[in-house]
Amino acid sequence: MGMDFNVIKVLLWAKNLGASFERTATLGRQGFECTPRRLQRAARDFGLFATVQDVKHCFQRPPLGALYADEFLRLIGAKEIVSVDRRAFESTTLLHDLNEPFPDEERGRFNLVFDGGTLEHIFNYSAALRHCLELVGTGGHFITIAPAHNMMGHGFYQISPELFFRVFQEKNGFKLRKIVLYDGAKTDADFYEVNDPAMNGKRTELVSARSMYLAVVARRTQIKPILADSPQQSDYLAAWVKHKAATQSQVRRTGGIQRLRMVLNPCWPHWLIRWKRIMMFAWNRGSPSLSNRAHFRRLSRREIFCERENPRVSVS
Repeated sequence: MGMDFNVIKVLLWAKNLGASFERTATLGRQGFECTPRRLQRAARDFGLFATVQDVKHCFQRPPLGALYADEFLRLIGAKEIVSVDRRAFESTTLLHDLNEPFPDEERGRFNLVFDGGTLEHIFNYSAALRHCLELVGTGGHFITIAPAHNMMGHGFYQISPELFFRVFQEKNGFKLRKIVLYDGAKTDADFYEVNDPAMNGKRTELVSARSMYLAVVARRTQIKPILADSPQQSDYLAAWVKHKAATQSQVRRTGGIQRLRMVLNPCWPHWLIRWKRIMMFAWNRGSPSLSNRAHFRRLSRREIFCERENPRVSVS
C-alpha cells in the first residue's frame, strides 16, 4: 500500500474541502510513492504553503529503509498518526483484525480514516467497512481508494460506485463529498466525477482496457448506526416499483388491447424476444465508456485545485 501522486492529489483536495488530518488513522502503514518535484508542484497547485525544506523532510528515511507517508501526513496537518494492521511487519501502531469491531475507546476518535487499498483484501468487506467508519468522529472524514475495474486478482473484490452512493447516506450518518474515477496506470491521471445511478436510472458500467480506481471522500455528519439496513442496488429498487405499478395497472385495466397482449405474448418468435431484450439492455445502460456523460464528467484541473470549503466542524 502506498500514496502515489494521484492519491496525494485526492488528499490535498480533501484538505481544501475542510477535512482535518489532526488525528489520522490509516489502514495499513502507507508507503510514499512520489518525487520531491511532483510534491512541490502539487502543494503549489492546491495552495498549500510548503517550503523546499518541508518537502525534503517528507522524503527522509533510514538507510535501506522503506519510505512511508507519515511526514507527508504531518505536513498536511496530522498531529497523531495511527496505522492499523493485523500484523506488525511494517511497524504498525494498532494491531487489529478488521473483520472484528474496534474497541469502544477507538470509535469516533479520529478526524480522518484513510483506506489506501486495504478493504478489498478483507473477506468480510461490509463488516470491515462498517468497523472502519465507526472510527470516524462527527465532522470527520473517511477517504478510500478502491479498485474499480480490470484488477482481477488484486484482492477479493473490485468495487462499484453504486456501493458508496448507497452507503454514504444520511440514514448511516454520512454525506458523500466526492467520488471520482481515474486511471491507476497514469502518474498524473485525469479525474472523472461519477454520477449517482439512482439519479439517472441506469447502472454505472464501464468497459475499458485500463485499470481504474475509485477515490471517495465522505464526511460523518452525525453518530448513527451504520448499515443497520442492508443497501439495495438502485436499479432493482426502481424495477420493483415499476413492476408493482404495472401489476396494479393490469388489475385495473382489463380492456380488449390488454387482453390481446396477454394472449399473444407467448406466441412471439424467439428471435424477436431476444432482439427486444438486447435493445432494452443497451437502452437501459447506455454507452459503457468514460465518454458517457450520463455517468461520468471529466473534471478540469482548475476545478479541483480551486475548490475550497472550510466548515467549522470538530470531532467529538
